[in-house]
Amino acid sequence: MILLYYYVIEKGSGMNKPKASPRRAVGLRRIAEDLGISVSLASKVLSGKLGTTGAQESTIRAIHEKARELNYRKNQLAAAFRTGRQHVIAVCVHRHGAEGSEIVEEMVAGIAAEAAEFHQRLMILYYQTPEEFHAFVPEVHCNAVDGVIMGGLPHTELLGDLTEMRERGLPVVTIHDRQIDPDFPNMGMNQIDVGRLATRHLFDRGCRRIVHLRMPRGMPGSAPVLRFEGYCQALREVGLPYEPTLVADLRHLNYDEGRKGIQALLDSGVAFDGIVGLSDQHAAAALNLLMENGRKVPQEVKLIGIDNAPFCRYTIIPLSSVSQEFVLRGHQAMRMLMSGLQGEPTASINVEPVIHARKSSAGIP
Repeated sequence: MILLYYYVIEKGSGMNKPKASPRRAVGLRRIAEDLGISVSLASKVLSGKLGTTGAQESTIRAIHEKARELNYRKNQLAAAFRTGRQHVIAVCVHRHGAEGSEIVEEMVAGIAAEAAEFHQRLMILYYQTPEEFHAFVPEVHCNAVDGVIMGGLPHTELLGDLTEMRERGLPVVTIHDRQIDPDFPNMGMNQIDVGRLATRHLFDRGCRRIVHLRMPRGMPGSAPVLRFEGYCQALREVGLPYEPTLVADLRHLNYDEGRKGIQALLDSGVAFDGIVGLSDQHAAAALNLLMENGRKVPQEVKLIGIDNAPFCRYTIIPLSSVSQEFVLRGHQAMRMLMSGLQGEPTASINVEPVIHARKSSAGIP
């Protein structure tokens, strides 16, 4: 279990430095003096509590610009005493995804960027087992955090813990493919759409015999299984027959398993002109093996993976890929949580997957 604390600290100050209130007063006074306005107006604008106080839009913009220029930060400790809010969000993540995909890093980066906009700090737990999460639950209470974002692999067996957090007065938002419980709003992704979009992309670029790398042993409703459903749906939509010989069964999302699947297809002699990988590692394995066998990409075979991993841009032929938009989902989950903290209604949202077309599918030269 790894706990990381992210703090928004004024440049040059120490974490344990006292006298936070005077520092805030000086900051507000400096902003007010530089702009020729009252300290009260500067405070109301920067705290988001302008209310009915009259202020021109240009003045409001000038206050925010001056605050950024002076690296102004609210005194979170004083605010906690005054409002009962800690300005800390717990982020709990069970890592998932193929190695190198960086989907968890993207999700946390999106959360962190949005948290900074709301002047929130993050307390992050990376866990691997339910037991590690159970051990963390006592740390998550109203005197430590204001809310919880849970992402990564979903665990329905942890619903009791999440319910306990909610009953303590902590709103909970999840980032999973599908909502695990109606009580917890979710920032999701339809994995059928992911598989469908990847397959349609190759069809739209002229492919008619499209290989799908499948994981048949996945749990019902898991991402690999749903992506295969999306592949079959796309074939029906465009009038192509389903051919079992164009489906390679794999056990993992990693590079070596992708190579095995493509090698088996090459050995079988089946004709194909497109490949949909379940991960970018599968697509990278296909690219290397095809080139080793004298097959031209994208002239003879077009490729697309899933996750839009950073390495897709740097392979010898850049790889097209479907993004699951984890940065955006992190941003929006944080906004959703802040809305809940303000008593506003929240509802689950499915974010649309996005194609990043590159040379492997003749998308971009």
